[in-house]
Amino acid sequence: MGSTFMGLETARRSLTTHQWALQATGNNVANASNPGYSRQRLTIGMTEQLSVNFGGTKAGQFGTGVRGETLARIRDLMVDQQYRDETVKNSFYATKEAAFGRMEDIINEPSENGLAKSLDLFWGSLQDLSVNPDDTGARSVVRQRAMTLAETFNYMSSSLTKVQDDLKSEADVVIKKVNDLLTKISDVNRQIGDAEPLGALPNELYDARDRYMDELAQYVEFERKPVDYLNGETRGNSQRMAEGRIDIVINLGTEKDPNKVSLVDTASGKVGVFNGLDLKPATGPDVKLTHETLPNGKWKALVEMYGDATPEGGGVSGKFAKMLTDLDEMANKFASAFNTAHSMNKDASGDPGTADFFEQTASAATIKVSDAIMNNLDLIAASQDGNIGDGSGALALANLKSATLDFDGSVTTETSIGKYYQNVIGNMAVEASQSGSLAKSTFALMASSDQRRQSVSAVSLDEEMTMMIQYQHAYNAAARNITAVDEMLDKIINGMGVVGR
Repeated sequence: MGSTFMGLETARRSLTTHQWALQATGNNVANASNPGYSRQRLTIGMTEQLSVNFGGTKAGQFGTGVRGETLARIRDLMVDQQYRDETVKNSFYATKEAAFGRMEDIINEPSENGLAKSLDLFWGSLQDLSVNPDDTGARSVVRQRAMTLAETFNYMSSSLTKVQDDLKSEADVVIKKVNDLLTKISDVNRQIGDAEPLGALPNELYDARDRYMDELAQYVEFERKPVDYLNGETRGNSQRMAEGRIDIVINLGTEKDPNKVSLVDTASGKVGVFNGLDLKPATGPDVKLTHETLPNGKWKALVEMYGDATPEGGGVSGKFAKMLTDLDEMANKFASAFNTAHSMNKDASGDPGTADFFEQTASAATIKVSDAIMNNLDLIAASQDGNIGDGSGALALANLKSATLDFDGSVTTETSIGKYYQNVIGNMAVEASQSGSLAKSTFALMASSDQRRQSVSAVSLDEEMTMMIQYQHAYNAAARNITAVDEMLDKIINGMGVVGR
């Protein structure tokens, strides 16, 4: 038969188990505002049953109580991966959208202060000069409009270069952050590998590693590869619920032709290191990254926007670098065409016009009105026959507005300067709009996946209060059971066998 004290032990186990369950619930409540914390729940299981003979052929099994099996964290790894996949995409497009936004602020088209307006005012001043070629005021306006146009080029070039440098600095910071996160994941991996074989479930370490991976997903796309739990078999872990250590892998190829490189290698304990576009993997030879092999994420977006310094070596030209190149070509072709046309006219003295109205080494950053024109308005060549009253030369200069120039960066290669500029800002606007739309779409998907994830792992105070009441009642009932058993034992010990004393 069962022990006289069996009921007391059953109630004691219940007390202890529900006390730990209350402790787990209290810990959840305490960490309700802790970002990255996954709620934990004590898994309760029955202890071994005791076979009892009721007499004759009658027998049965009595339960001997409950015990805590394991303290597991509530987490869905599949939903985590969905969230990180959407985070990578959103970070990529949101970064490009922000960079394009800064570019659009500098280009500032259409507006009263943009380059297109400066060009129109310059062409207009030349038309006014063609009507009054002997008017010093008209010549002064032409010079002033030319200065404004040159300064607009200078401002746009310097501002774009400054933002490009900022993006490069931000990319360098991102690379340092990525390297730091990889090192932290490797360190947590090692701690998890030390704890799990001893039978523990290091939930705090699991949460820390997930937080690092969530942050890493903002910068580069990666694959989480488990190495201690494969094909339903544990590899050195004492519990099947143990998550085990992981490798961090990136794919430098395509889905059809993958080229997977390890950034955190558990077997060797080594960590990959990024140095710009040079990657030293955890194992294997060094890799030179290109536009096609850059892992998706914020880092790739930054590189695509600022551009690599050596695109001919397989790097990235960059959107800001492309815009600066387009502006340089536009300034150079404009200055060259204007200087050539100006040299065919005659100035106020009847001499051939100078071929240096704008400096010949013109680029968007350096274009300026020559010192000769700045010092002498009479050198502005507005005549074709040398007569001070002839304004046909100024009209010919104004007609350059619609003249066909040869632009290497233009889709049609031969177009006017105005249409070329429209093509440049039009392409920018399309790309900016596309990045903005995709950023909004991916943000909605990321928010949705995060909501699903939070519904699984986040702490719900209402749920925890319900569980707390449930465990409290169970604890109280177990305590009352102990009181009842104690009264029974008291009767047996002190109230039985006293007849005849």
